[in-house]
Amino acid sequence: MMRRLISPGNRIITAGVILLLLNVLAVGCRKPADTKIPGKPAKLLSVRKIVVLNDNWHFQIDVNDIGEQERWYAGDFDRNAWTPVTVPGAWDCYDEALWGYEGIGWYATTIDLGDFDADKRTELIFNRVMYYSRVWIDGEYIGENIGGYLPFSFDVTDHLQPGKTSTLVLRVDNRPRIEWLPAAKRIEWMQYGGILQPVRLVGTSKTRIADLAVTAVPDKGGANVSCTVEISNTADTDNELVLSVEIEGVTGQADTTVNVHTGPGETTKVPVEISIEKAEAWSPDSPVLYTVTASLTHNGDIIDTVSDRFGIRAVTTNGTDILLNGIPVTIKGVNRYDDYDRMGPVVPTDVLRRELKLMKQVGINTIRVHYPQSPDLLSLYDEYGFMMIEEVPINWWGQDWWGRDGVNQSLEILDQAKPVLRKMVARDKNHPCVIIWSMANESKTNNDIGITVMRELIRLAKSLDKTRLVTFVANGDPREHRAFDEADIVCFNKYYGIFEGQLCRHTAQIDSFAYQPTVNILTLMRSYFGNKPIVITEFGARGIRTIHGDVYYSEDFQAAYISRIWDAIRSVHGISGGVLWCWADYYHRRDFFDYAVFGPYGVVSVDRKPKFSLDTLARMYGGTLSDKK
Repeated sequence: MMRRLISPGNRIITAGVILLLLNVLAVGCRKPADTKIPGKPAKLLSVRKIVVLNDNWHFQIDVNDIGEQERWYAGDFDRNAWTPVTVPGAWDCYDEALWGYEGIGWYATTIDLGDFDADKRTELIFNRVMYYSRVWIDGEYIGENIGGYLPFSFDVTDHLQPGKTSTLVLRVDNRPRIEWLPAAKRIEWMQYGGILQPVRLVGTSKTRIADLAVTAVPDKGGANVSCTVEISNTADTDNELVLSVEIEGVTGQADTTVNVHTGPGETTKVPVEISIEKAEAWSPDSPVLYTVTASLTHNGDIIDTVSDRFGIRAVTTNGTDILLNGIPVTIKGVNRYDDYDRMGPVVPTDVLRRELKLMKQVGINTIRVHYPQSPDLLSLYDEYGFMMIEEVPINWWGQDWWGRDGVNQSLEILDQAKPVLRKMVARDKNHPCVIIWSMANESKTNNDIGITVMRELIRLAKSLDKTRLVTFVANGDPREHRAFDEADIVCFNKYYGIFEGQLCRHTAQIDSFAYQPTVNILTLMRSYFGNKPIVITEFGARGIRTIHGDVYYSEDFQAAYISRIWDAIRSVHGISGGVLWCWADYYHRRDFFDYAVFGPYGVVSVDRKPKFSLDTLARMYGGTLSDKK
């Protein structure tokens, strides 16, 4: 048995390989991962060394924050009493007593002799750790990261010694701070603690492909594909290189070769244009994916290769319509948290596939989230054909719904938000599922500071990616959120009869207190925003599974409510659809208690048992429940 999943292949692994890695991790096996890409010679796949550090991890809780003072990171510190744990996995799942724990935890594992090659540049990549991380190798401080949703990495080439086993130690702190995103005193969703996605060692040549960006748009039955290959040379010599880019699975020739010169310490971006004679466009009804491979040759030897999947599609607007490949689309969406019963955010791939299959059957075509998703999950969205609204995790920033205490709003939020936006776009740019970047949710974006921040983020997003739509999500009166003048679409949340206006206590009140006010606000906003698409990005009601009757919180009330709100959305001409809050019930943070420890807004329960509203959603969205169990 091997101690690691060792993948001698691409830095950006194809989605099929990612899914294989997840399956292997889920069952706890240790075996070589098959990274072969159909049609590519094996020599292209033996350049990079990828080692998944998925075993031999140990954990210790640090409630009193004494670990750094006592040097728990030191190379000679005794960790024999630390608890063996599974990575990736939320520490909330280690024991019931840790469920919802917000504090400090420590992790340690070993980096063995076979995990790295001395002649390669070795990068240590953490794909997601919640939230504030500090890292040591053999007692030497490597660096830190603030942020719990996106990857961070360190060049550890000089910290690993040939012939020596090293100890990797992390201090992780998931306590929220108002100066960090989501930038609110009150956070609804659980910020599951610990190492939530795989940790990898990636060994490459000192001259390597640092990034591969792909933009592919339909053109007369084929496609125009624009690639930007970023080449980084950390060697101390000039290099004359040959860059080859090839697209697989298309009709006709789809490859090109470019000569590249790089100087020592230089990073070079090489644009590559490829015209495809015949290819299928990506859409929810036909989620066709292709693979692009870039390889770098020096003196006849291949020194690096990178592959990624992409889809051919164009996202635009025309008046009040959102267009996908030139065709108007109606958003039939759900909001979704990474929260699956007591597994938290780390879920086996076969379980996710069953869930996504059901969502497709129901007729859902769009998924919205409040924070960046894992690339593995995005690859599944690509494959199943879900459009996606991916959001910078700014949530309830500046709102004083719970009093002014702890409310902090200033332009300094841009110091947190801009790096997250840049990193999210850079990482997820090749996923065809992502059609909209959202800058925030239900924040105080109707004052001078909020308007300025939204405008700056919208402009930055558009400068980073001209192929997707950009917006933010408001609450209250959308006309007060003046940054919508620079957004591509107008998005706002409405819960009439639930949080706004007269409250619905019985099903018979839904028409008067919820349906009609929704029609009125949509009619008013359609007139005010003129020639710009509008999407209701949240609507919904609580419904507790097994509770029945015509009162609020029952399954029956929830089903009736969401059906009538969807009727209201569809009754107003020029509204591009809606996104239900939400797909599945979810757990609250420990200090976010309303009436219970979780939000029962889902059409399925937190353990994915169906409610009455699941059938209702299928009728609303034109789907079927032929195989819902």
